[in-house]
Amino acid sequence: MDAFIHTANVLFLLSYLVRDILWLRLLTIVAILTLIPYYVANDLMPPIYWNAAFTAINLYQVYRLLLERRPVRLTVPQQRLYALGFDGLSPRDFLRLLERASWEEHQGGAVLVEQGRPLARLTVIAQGTARVVRNGEEVSELGAGQFVGEMSYVTGEPACAQVVASGCECVHWPRDALRKFLQDRADIRAALQNVIGTDLAGKLRSSATGEPEPAPA
Repeated sequence: MDAFIHTANVLFLLSYLVRDILWLRLLTIVAILTLIPYYVANDLMPPIYWNAAFTAINLYQVYRLLLERRPVRLTVPQQRLYALGFDGLSPRDFLRLLERASWEEHQGGAVLVEQGRPLARLTVIAQGTARVVRNGEEVSELGAGQFVGEMSYVTGEPACAQVVASGCECVHWPRDALRKFLQDRADIRAALQNVIGTDLAGKLRSSATGEPEPAPA
């Protein structure tokens, strides 16, 4: 019977050494089940009850982990947007982000951002283009994969220019809902900030050189 105890403890030791949480839980379940014959042979019912509870909890967590690791399938529009600069996120995190967004088509002349007013949402162009107009003068054009008014989103200040659709499809995230979603998801928040930062850097380079920024490949 001592062999059961030694085997279980070796399995527990291995579970503490692995880095993958799924393997940790699987090894823990096997270790607990290895102890059951010892408890039964010695008529130790309380440990059996407790270990049955531990096994049930770990089985539930294994089920959740397997659900989270299922292959992710993106639609064609989602895949296209993902390739335009969001590939720093995992496909599953990208889908989670999109669950908080709405897809909208805007005809030419539709105002996406009003100069001098704070933004209520973060916007990225999925297809088409939009014109950036400051004090009545067109200063640049935005294309697929570029954010609209992201500086205002980051700083909370009113938009310094107007953005007018030339005919485009956009993805919009309500500002407050997005920030609430990102609050406890540091990895997704950091990845999104990197996407926004890359877009801002490209626009600053374009402004400095006077050449239009190429759309993301």
